[in-house]
Amino acid sequence: MKLETEFVKLPLLFDVERLRKEIAQFSEDEWMAHTTGYAGNMSIPLISLDGEFNDAMHGPMKPTSALARCEYIRQIMTAFDEVFSRSRLMRLEPGHEVPPHCDVNYHWYNRVRIHIPITTTEEVLFYCGDEHVHMAAGEAWIFNSWLEHTVKNNSDKTRVHLVVDTAGSTRFWDLVKRGDWPFKDSQQPVSESHVVRYEENKPVHVRTETYNVPLVHSPGELENLISDLADDIECSNDSEEKGKQTFVDVTTDFVRAWREVWSEHAMKPGGWPLYHDLVQRVDKASLAITPELLLASNGFELAQVFRSLVLSSAINEEIAPQYLDKDEVPNTLQETIRSYSSEKENSGEKVARNAPCPCGSGKRYKQCHGRIETSQA
Repeated sequence: MKLETEFVKLPLLFDVERLRKEIAQFSEDEWMAHTTGYAGNMSIPLISLDGEFNDAMHGPMKPTSALARCEYIRQIMTAFDEVFSRSRLMRLEPGHEVPPHCDVNYHWYNRVRIHIPITTTEEVLFYCGDEHVHMAAGEAWIFNSWLEHTVKNNSDKTRVHLVVDTAGSTRFWDLVKRGDWPFKDSQQPVSESHVVRYEENKPVHVRTETYNVPLVHSPGELENLISDLADDIECSNDSEEKGKQTFVDVTTDFVRAWREVWSEHAMKPGGWPLYHDLVQRVDKASLAITPELLLASNGFELAQVFRSLVLSSAINEEIAPQYLDKDEVPNTLQETIRSYSSEKENSGEKVARNAPCPCGSGKRYKQCHGRIETSQA
């Protein structure tokens, strides 16, 4: 998410010893390799798709069995009283780093990540844009993930953070205003830090996202995303001005065509092939956007961000089976989604083993039609 500054330290403190006790219970085998394959980066999912051990960002989020074992972490989440998306324990091995990158996909457009360091040293540095900080154990930080960022563990100790993702309520953003903005003046004085203490057997209620990406983006949503990018284009010469106009022309036609299909089909499966055709067409047209056309906010290529933020999230029919027989999908769509899922299954299309089974059972593919039977000797 774009922030007005690189880092904000929230006015909160946490019980480090209790947090360390809770992470100490996990065995080495329970730490998953990073989904990108970054060396030295490991995680344990606490909130995930259907509460299973995965790194998915879209679909109904639920607490995992790992979170059930962490009483204080559940109390922390309850204290925030936010609706949480994918959340994890994240480990960075000594001498390793999180490679420089910029979060420009749809998930991060409206979500911020809260970091609560558990084990760390002063040699662990978090870089964002042109600034860097050391996040001390027991603190809570957020950062501008729209800017290029990286983490370097220059110590001989393992770093572990609790990281929770949320869009943030009005209460949360009021808390941010009262935090410490080390590289920019805050809108109001820094509040005294509130200590969130561990209390044995304290009632908890962890709220999680149910609906976080639409089956099909509405024309208004697409228009908003594209308009934000158009306003962000940095032009320093006539050539780039022409490139910006090309982008505006191409995307204006895209939204108009999308609205035509939406007016007839909305989210119904009958329109899905038409939406895909529009995405493919504008993707080809976007090749005319030159690599020199950059965003002023983070210096990244416009075409690259457009594909990641807009095109990759415009239609998401793969999540449809996750909502079968649930209130999130209208009854009028249930049968058509079930038919679509059956067609996918019968077509022999390859399905990831941790993905929802296309038959619509609600189970993972590996636990349903992708189940591997073993013989008994």
